Amino acid sequence: MTFVEVSINNESFVVPVDISIIESCKFTGIQIPRFCYHELLSVSGNCRMCLVEIESTDKLVLACLTNIESGFEILTNSLFIKKARESVLEALLLNHPLDCPICDQGGECDLQDQTKNYGNFFNKIFSNRRGVEDKNFGSIVKTIMTRCIHCTRCVRYSTEILGLESLGTLNRGALTEIGTYSSNFNESNITGNIIDLCPVGALTSKKHSFQTRPWELRSLETVDLTDSVGANIFVNYKETEIIRILPKPNRVNGTIISDKTRFSFDGLLNNRIYDTNKYLDLKWNELLSKYINLESSKENLLIVINEQIDVSY
Repeated sequence: MTFVEVSINNESFVVPVDISIIESCKFTGIQIPRFCYHELLSVSGNCRMCLVEIESTDKLVLACLTNIESGFEILTNSLFIKKARESVLEALLLNHPLDCPICDQGGECDLQDQTKNYGNFFNKIFSNRRGVEDKNFGSIVKTIMTRCIHCTRCVRYSTEILGLESLGTLNRGALTEIGTYSSNFNESNITGNIIDLCPVGALTSKKHSFQTRPWELRSLETVDLTDSVGANIFVNYKETEIIRILPKPNRVNGTIISDKTRFSFDGLLNNRIYDTNKYLDLKWNELLSKYINLESSKENLLIVINEQIDVSY
């Protein structure tokens, strides 16, 4: 690996070559705000939050799209940059609803954090807020699309990771919104990860909706045992009840976990079979013969099967 010497905030660092400025700053421990950039996805550069200043250029550049070069003198905290980020946030908040107290993302929202760091107390633009109709993203993802800031993380995740082309950006300009090209959103067994990717409260978990606040939860690091991947996870719990499961970034599973891992705890608490008097324990030959008899009599038959049931006879 080849290294080059650069100056970041008037300090000299040696960083790997052929990586972006945002990655080189991360390599040196300097955090640059971002909304659209994610290590798992391709670079889009449409949120404009990661603007930095290079002394050899006349204008600000995007840290996620600009590769590092030897001799770069980079500034990430100048007054010019702070005013630029303030203007970017003001544009992003033009149509964003003021519903932080009832938002499930409240307390762990990237937009809240960046607004606290770079937001202005006064709005210089006065316009009516635009409302966007909520979309159907399946049985596990709750959508409030008025909160969307068009970072397109969900679109790139759907296209690049899930391999689905049904999700994309609709319309243009001020009317742009995220939606599906078809009436149904094709769900995958790793669809729930777009909940973690969304930097605002546009995409949240239906299961976790209006249950708790992040500061009420305690976290436990563990390993998922529902499949053979051995994904590293965070188990968030309140008192004696598991509230949610989140991925822990590592080399095994990256930042991705399956929906089975994410919602497996729900089967331990809800929708369990407690009354066994009305159920029958049958072998396969008895089950098939009983099914044939019931099929002829037009009676209803409920069969409960999972991977933990012994199917040998």
